[in-house]
Amino acid sequence: MEPMNLTELELFLPQVEKPARYIGGEWNAVVKKEKQVDLRVCLVFPDLYELGLGNLGLQILYGILNGMDNVWAERAYLPAPDMAEQLRARALPLFMLESKEPVAVADAVGFTLQSELTYVNVLNALELAGLPLLANERDNAMPLVFAGGPGAYNPEPLAPFMDFFVVGDGEDAITEIAHCLLRHKNTPRLKRLEALAEIEGVYAPALYPAATQDDGAILPLLDKKIRARFAASLNDAFFPTRMITPFAQMIHDGAGIEVLRGCTHGCRFCLAGMIHRPVRERDAATTVGLLEQTLANTGLEAATLLSLSTCDHSQIRLLLREASARAHGQYASLSLPSLRLDSVSVGLADYVASVRRSGLTFAPEAGAPRLRAVINKNVSDAQLIGLAEEAFRRGWQHIKTYFMIGLPTETDEDVDAIADLCARVLAAGRCINKRAMIRTSVSTFVPKPFTPFQWAAQIGIEETRSKQRRLAALFGKIGRNVKFGRHAPEASYIEGLISRADRRVATLLLAALRNGGGFETWEERLNFDAWRAAIAETDYDAAGALAARSTDAPLPWDHIDAQVSREALLAEWQSALEGRHTADCRDGECNRCGANRRAAAQCSDMRERAAAGREEDAQVVLESPAPQAAREGVQRVRVRVGRDGALRFLSHLETARAWARALRRAGAPLAYSQGFHAHPKVTFAAALPVGEESEAELMDVVLCERRAPEELLAQLQQNLPPGLNACEAWEVDLRAPALMAAQVGMDYALHTNAPFAEVRDRIAALWAQSEWVTERSVKSRSSGGRKTIALNLRPLITALEAAPRANAGTHVRFTTTMRDGKLAKPKEMLELLRLDPLRTRVRKMATHLQ
Repeated sequence: MEPMNLTELELFLPQVEKPARYIGGEWNAVVKKEKQVDLRVCLVFPDLYELGLGNLGLQILYGILNGMDNVWAERAYLPAPDMAEQLRARALPLFMLESKEPVAVADAVGFTLQSELTYVNVLNALELAGLPLLANERDNAMPLVFAGGPGAYNPEPLAPFMDFFVVGDGEDAITEIAHCLLRHKNTPRLKRLEALAEIEGVYAPALYPAATQDDGAILPLLDKKIRARFAASLNDAFFPTRMITPFAQMIHDGAGIEVLRGCTHGCRFCLAGMIHRPVRERDAATTVGLLEQTLANTGLEAATLLSLSTCDHSQIRLLLREASARAHGQYASLSLPSLRLDSVSVGLADYVASVRRSGLTFAPEAGAPRLRAVINKNVSDAQLIGLAEEAFRRGWQHIKTYFMIGLPTETDEDVDAIADLCARVLAAGRCINKRAMIRTSVSTFVPKPFTPFQWAAQIGIEETRSKQRRLAALFGKIGRNVKFGRHAPEASYIEGLISRADRRVATLLLAALRNGGGFETWEERLNFDAWRAAIAETDYDAAGALAARSTDAPLPWDHIDAQVSREALLAEWQSALEGRHTADCRDGECNRCGANRRAAAQCSDMRERAAAGREEDAQVVLESPAPQAAREGVQRVRVRVGRDGALRFLSHLETARAWARALRRAGAPLAYSQGFHAHPKVTFAAALPVGEESEAELMDVVLCERRAPEELLAQLQQNLPPGLNACEAWEVDLRAPALMAAQVGMDYALHTNAPFAEVRDRIAALWAQSEWVTERSVKSRSSGGRKTIALNLRPLITALEAAPRANAGTHVRFTTTMRDGKLAKPKEMLELLRLDPLRTRVRKMATHLQ
């Protein structure tokens, strides 16, 4: 494959959906000079950009590596199918966003394994990068390929494809890996792997033999276990306050501030809760400082206090009081993830919602008390209904609940109990608020390694569908105030095929790729036929993959030493079968899960913090903040702005969001609209189409405090990414007409490679015609949809001329003037002049107002 260059990329970006996925150049993205670095690492999230950019783990590694002077970390994401098709058609490789160079030029390529549903995407990305899929087929000139994240706790499904894995917390490990690669950069591949394997948490499959078991399983043979890395202190851990800030809309927008790592509630299905023990806490002062810095450095409008159970923080009241005040002051929303099932959490969420209110989320996971005991959720129906009543009493209008089907020991009565519980919650809520609504999401249980349920069976796809139909019928009887959502059965089935698999599943992954698999995290893109074909081709034992495991049999991940011990997991499995609850060790005695083997000091600190912190934090008074004084406008500043280069491929909404974030980063005292979902009062004269440059966009900014226009302009210019330009600013009357209503014309320049003589003759031919008719799609007032009309552009054009370019090609200038509310569009002029839109640069030169 040939290397990428920006000019070539720009030729086909207009042909793909959401070009902002591929242009890079975001705020806080790091660009270094290749000659000044000795090690290049490409961090790959194997899914779409809008899902991957917000991944906190990748942002942390990116920040740590780029903090090293002689290391450059870049990023790549899996391109959408339309972009992948363009790359393959042009024999171009997957490229890194920062340099636009091929992924394969990096010294190491690291994948984030957030879900088994991305494993075919990993192979797809390697193939697009032009790298052999199998590790043993890569030579010394090729990068080492590695992976980390939750999926690395069972590395065997991807072992044939990876040179090494990083198991556990990555903050310290990634620094040691970078130093090791620098020391051994010019040594043979095997020697590099041997050196890396000396680092705690690194597993290099090629260094160990594997044996086929009696049941056909292929398991590695190690003299000692690979010990998962463990970050001892969250307060001391690196946090990326200069997060990469996107132009595009993300699936999970806003800044995620990690406040806790780990959980001791002991949900028996939860991998994250088991492998991240003991709980490490970032204290309130540190967290609030990070929040404040992150909002200032990014201009983001929202933040979430991230953890598995944020309300368990020992200083939660102090944390929320201070964090809410900081967010409130910056007109940013603050939110909590899924809430603990108690009334205290409802009160805390209600306090946070004083800034901006949305729905509350609870995760009972099971509808029947008996089954909640099996999974170790110690909460009764009465408590759940009481929580809902409290939420609706406080003014919340909808609650979102999460449940699972297919849990161990589940019966039909347990499935029915999900709908019954939701019906009773809704009935209680509607006694308080007639508009009360329940949104229910039901997923299928998938057994995970290093959980007490790792030995359990998973239900098959037909049984999943049957249970979903049963629930749909029951929810249908409740009424419109309950919304029933379900996960795709096919996705859960595929996840189950992989999650507890050994190396035999590698052939299935390859076959799924060859048959068109990929994007299994996206229900609308999931190609289940590809998996059916792959299972048939490889004769993969799908039933065996979902079946229960013997507690005496070896498991594919037995060579990994996680925080919890096998003995503790087995004891919890037995407790589950007996319906016995295990208490949270922060509130009572040590449960001997095994975490204290390596982290005894952290276990003690966790329990001491929990006891002392809750007592002190109970004294913190949370008074709902006074309603924020309306930030009424006192001044209106008009700014002439523009965009060029790769940023011309932003949509109008992306461009508008970028300018709002730039103003927030610049500390502009913006006036906001009223209501919980307040927006800054920033408006534009026109919507700039994708692909067009401009030096003549007009943006009105309403301020709640007076600023000298030149001061605002200078602050704004200091906070712009390459490609966004602020040219001049001046004050206009607050009562002046809206920009969009005031515009009467525009000047454009078209830069094309078409020969000057041909373009000149086409223009002359046009001027000789009385009508320049084109078709335009417009809104239909009668139907509310779209309709096509014939439009004569001749009266809308008051100037049209051409001049030769110095380096061949032609400059075309035209002016369009408003007639009957219409202006000519550049794309229409390109059609009239028969110019190739992919090889013509459009630039707005002036906007004329009344």
